[in-house]
Amino acid sequence: MEKLRSALAVPTFSPMLEMLLNRYTRGFQRYMPTPLSIAVLLTLVAGALAMRSATPLEVMGAWVNGMWSAGLIRFGFQAMFMLVLGHVLALAPPVRNGLEKAVVWVVSSPRWAAGKTALLAMFLGWLNWGLGLVGGAILVRGVMDMMSKQGRQKEVNFGVIGAAGYSSMLVWHGGLSGSAPLKVAEIGHLKELVGGASWAADLPEAIGLRETVFSSWSLLLTAAVFTTAFGVFAWLGHNVKATLNDASKIEPSAPAAPTSVAQTPADQLDQRRGLSLLAGALCFAGAVWWSQQGPPLRQLRFITPDWINLLLLGLALLAHPSIRAFLNALDEAISGASGILVQFPIYFGIMGMVTGTDLGTWLAEGLVGATSQSWLPVALFASSGVLNVFVPSGGGQWAVQGPLVLESCQALGLDLPRGIMAMAYGDQLTNMLQPFWALPLLGITGLKARDILPYTLLLMLVAGSVMLIGMLTWGGG
Repeated sequence: MEKLRSALAVPTFSPMLEMLLNRYTRGFQRYMPTPLSIAVLLTLVAGALAMRSATPLEVMGAWVNGMWSAGLIRFGFQAMFMLVLGHVLALAPPVRNGLEKAVVWVVSSPRWAAGKTALLAMFLGWLNWGLGLVGGAILVRGVMDMMSKQGRQKEVNFGVIGAAGYSSMLVWHGGLSGSAPLKVAEIGHLKELVGGASWAADLPEAIGLRETVFSSWSLLLTAAVFTTAFGVFAWLGHNVKATLNDASKIEPSAPAAPTSVAQTPADQLDQRRGLSLLAGALCFAGAVWWSQQGPPLRQLRFITPDWINLLLLGLALLAHPSIRAFLNALDEAISGASGILVQFPIYFGIMGMVTGTDLGTWLAEGLVGATSQSWLPVALFASSGVLNVFVPSGGGQWAVQGPLVLESCQALGLDLPRGIMAMAYGDQLTNMLQPFWALPLLGITGLKARDILPYTLLLMLVAGSVMLIGMLTWGGG
């Protein structure tokens, strides 16, 4: 029986496919500019297109007004805060202990290790994208360390495990921290996003998560993606030949040295448990009070970026043993948000040109003229996936593409939540093609982009087919 299984197993990808994937990886690394450079280039392209019907001074004014729009700057801070707090939470002792136990469960059956890793990473990513990014990376690193210590490196392919850990970014935009569904849940955001457009009067004040993330069709599609990803990585775990990767030789990072005994009253206050517990409890009390305001709880309209961040702050404070420990984790986590700090205002400037000139109407009319109500979800899904390669940020992409999504849905009579989620699914899908957000995982695990890209690409193709069927199923509904 074992010989039969060995004969049926596919030890690796075909040489031709492997060569193409290696060329893709080298080409991506050689020719793809940094996200900041791409944002600048997109600004120039948007400005040139906007000057079809506006003067250079009008375009400049729209760009500047968009960059420093108070509502959008607040949006950028919300996204940064959400990423950083998710990272801080992933570094908290209870979460780290839980991940260590998960590692034991994962390595107990090496051939299923990749599938199990993908399930855990996607669950964390659905809860919060920062938690999924860092938690998935810590999980992968733990699997690599344990397998190496036990001398079992040949039982798993670390590249496959790394790709499974990155799969959290395949489901994040359809989850609790998705930029688009969270922003449209804020009262007044939709109309603020499109400015003074004549058709904006018909937009609702808000669209709650009950209509987007927690709608039956969205939950069904997310479950299908979870199942698909597990199946892909289970197949890879059984059929891809394990190799000794250089990353397996990296020594695990040494635990931080215990904090020295406090010498001053201020140090004692920072290092005591009571203050972090009190602060976390206050955040939770605030979140509970917030949820009682406004519409009934069942509509879930209280779940906005601000509410999520308040809850995350409370969880992070409670999970760390002291204010000092929380601040130490914050120092480690905050560098991951540097790209958002600089890039978001540039994307907001692009959005300003889209909504502050006739560019948005021209683009929306082009999209509407090329499709129909039943095919609009597919068009939004595909265009979002392409744009994500150049704008690797769900929040920045919503700022740029959101007005076009809303206008095209209004023009063709498509249900707004379906159009918004079609955009969200397209954005998250091509994270498997664009390795920008894999950088934290690569840094923690010691893997290279070429180690994981062949497997994330395969996942993108299979999961993309499942999502496309979902887009067609929803069409016009």
